[in-house]
Amino acid sequence: MQLNITKTGFTKVSDIRVPSTFYRRMKTGVAEFDNLFGDGILPGSSMTFTGQAGCGKTTALLQMMEALAINDYEVGYASGEENAYQLAFTCKRLNVKNVSVANETDIDVLAKAMKDLDVLVIDSFQALTTTNKLNHAEHERYAVSKLVDAAKLHECVLIFVMHFTKSGNQLKGSSLIPHAVDLNLMITIDDEGEENARILSVYKNRFGPTGEYSAEMTPTGLVLSGKREVVKSKSKKSRQKEQLEQILAINEPPHLTKEVVINTLEVTPSQAYLLLKELTDTSKLVKFGRGASAIYKHKIATKQTAAV
Repeated sequence: MQLNITKTGFTKVSDIRVPSTFYRRMKTGVAEFDNLFGDGILPGSSMTFTGQAGCGKTTALLQMMEALAINDYEVGYASGEENAYQLAFTCKRLNVKNVSVANETDIDVLAKAMKDLDVLVIDSFQALTTTNKLNHAEHERYAVSKLVDAAKLHECVLIFVMHFTKSGNQLKGSSLIPHAVDLNLMITIDDEGEENARILSVYKNRFGPTGEYSAEMTPTGLVLSGKREVVKSKSKKSRQKEQLEQILAINEPPHLTKEVVINTLEVTPSQAYLLLKELTDTSKLVKFGRGASAIYKHKIATKQTAAV
């Protein structure tokens, strides 16, 4: 969903002039950060950055902002969560020196500030305030509309830090915010890695790729280590087909039994029964006997024995 989009008639794409902004990516100079967004950040784009408390949202953003500041971009970090002294203390640990910070939450003040900034982080969206008398839904819509429009007008990258609900699996607020922005980024703890392992997930990106990136949280900041390969689990149907092929490939003398299937495939007795039943029902195996002592033979082997 794009707020306040200008309507147009149908036009051949060959006749549409793409603004130069689309080709002017802002670079941090840190390849791993730039790759997150698709070879740099598009000026005027907006995004959300979400993660559980303690995951490293502030750390990652301050590092990225410092890299942009070193590359001569004007960057601002507006916080309604931590005071300027707390932020300065964190910056000292991370060796961040060039990021401008402010304790400011007023929507209109922040919209005006973007005129002089290349990047603005708002920490957090939930802390935003306004002097206008609005209900919750109106307040949310006003904040998104005012700030996203200002970002595009002034070609300032806008980053909303977002919170999860208490359940931990849903963003606070309506779906308006993640739909209205151009990119959604999330940082999570990698449950399969070491204690300090993190995963940065780009799950929506209008101007670049999506994907998952591995990282490590160290005492001096977040260290990104490149794109993470996501191994998809096999479907139940695919896994069963593979197991049936494994059973048919077993050459267990003197006979194939349920116990052999359990030990070879590392499955439960019930699973072994169902797999063997599938093979007998489709006439690929022939069953002799009953219960746990039953043996199974290949159909071809059975025919050859009978011929002899």
